[in-house]
Amino acid sequence: MEEPQNGKANLNTVAEEEEEPVIGPGPVPRARRKRPLQFEQAYLYSLPSANMYEKSYMHRDVVTHVAVSSADFFITGSVDGQLKFWKKKAIGIEFAKHFRSHLGPIEGLAVRFPPCLTSSTMTCSAMQVSADGLLCCTISNDCSVKVYDVVNYDMMVMLRLPYVPGAVEWVYKQGGVKAKLAISDRNSSLVHIYDARAGSNEPIISREVHLGPVKVMRYNSVFDNVISADEKGIIEYWSPATLQFPESEVNFRLKSDTNLFEIAKCKTTISAIEVSPDGKQFSITSPDRRIRVFWFRTGKLRRVYDESLEVAQDLQRSDAPMYRLEAIDFGRRMAVEKEIEKTEMAPQPNSVFDESSNFLIYATLLGIKMVNLHTNKVARILGKVENNDRFLRIALYQGDRSSKKVRKIPAAAANVNESKEPLTDPTLLCCAFKKHRIYLFSQREPEEPEDATKGRDVFNEKPPADELLAVSDIGKAVTTSLPDNVVRFLSVMHVEREN
Repeated sequence: MEEPQNGKANLNTVAEEEEEPVIGPGPVPRARRKRPLQFEQAYLYSLPSANMYEKSYMHRDVVTHVAVSSADFFITGSVDGQLKFWKKKAIGIEFAKHFRSHLGPIEGLAVRFPPCLTSSTMTCSAMQVSADGLLCCTISNDCSVKVYDVVNYDMMVMLRLPYVPGAVEWVYKQGGVKAKLAISDRNSSLVHIYDARAGSNEPIISREVHLGPVKVMRYNSVFDNVISADEKGIIEYWSPATLQFPESEVNFRLKSDTNLFEIAKCKTTISAIEVSPDGKQFSITSPDRRIRVFWFRTGKLRRVYDESLEVAQDLQRSDAPMYRLEAIDFGRRMAVEKEIEKTEMAPQPNSVFDESSNFLIYATLLGIKMVNLHTNKVARILGKVENNDRFLRIALYQGDRSSKKVRKIPAAAANVNESKEPLTDPTLLCCAFKKHRIYLFSQREPEEPEDATKGRDVFNEKPPADELLAVSDIGKAVTTSLPDNVVRFLSVMHVEREN
């Protein structure tokens, strides 16, 4: 379902009216062949491709939020209110600074990027990064808002709110004079806009946008509009300047002409909203395990991906090797999925776009899927062999392109060998269910060192009791570093070579 171009629909209607009516059964119309995505392999070349995560680093408690800043920083938050900044290097990352952001849990994290970048939104109770990647914001149920300078990794402003915040989002374009920050009230339908640089506790403007409390907000910097959703799954568009419906930026006036009531019709809610870098699409992740992709200007539904447990069971019974697992492994993963549904604090998976807006990436029971939106096919599955980790939230890094114009042809297809600049290191940052770690997927598979205690899982914090027991037995240390089925595969290869 492609987005209609303005003016073409009217021309087609006129042409149909001029044609003579056909009497009797006519010929069956030919099915139009779908064109393959041009430069698909080049786009995939600029995405992570390893089957296993390359490195993992520790937090002091369960990690619930991950985000990537366009200033080459990774930001992670945990359930104990801890916030960590990581500096992206040419290969991998290194720890930069650690904050105790809130006394309570970080409920949300959000990072804003320039239009040519991808991003991730979360709640530390909520955390948010600005359009230029230079500011980061966290909120919690302690009624406080903390704004951080990302490059200098230092706290610059703290706001005190007379209400408990529900969602947070940066709502200004890159280079804007005011660093506008939108914060919703958890117990009312009000949305407040603040100037973060002014440091004032008084909002610039406040207004009721929904009929109920706003649960999720996402800013579309290309069209300077915000997409928000309340607890009943109702979606609204509004301008951050007026907090009213932007009639000039969209191709509809009534939501009945769109598919924006789809979430409410399915009697579900919205867990996360992500906007594509070109601003033309946005994805919605819901607790019913469906990922829906909408066109922004028309509000029409483009794709729906069903990742429910019933579909996973059908795929397990199919003959497709890409989606099949060992019976014991599949049963274990199904048990984890049911445990996630019963856990209130577990963050719902989100779905992010790549920098070309052609691929949608999201975590599932099988692993992290990369779906080609043009051909509607799964291009890759990352982490399928990681049977001990159920990845949830993800954030994608594809290099700092804030000062570069968006190109129709990816860099990988445009004379890469002639360029003397080092290639970017595409990295997928993830957190997993009930894990104290962040995980990094890159284009490199992990290397198993000679010392089994120094593997890909870095112990930069005091490990929890379960990890201490695993590491204490040196003989079993290898199995804690690589997935079980990978170790068994390597053992079979070793026996075959001896014979």
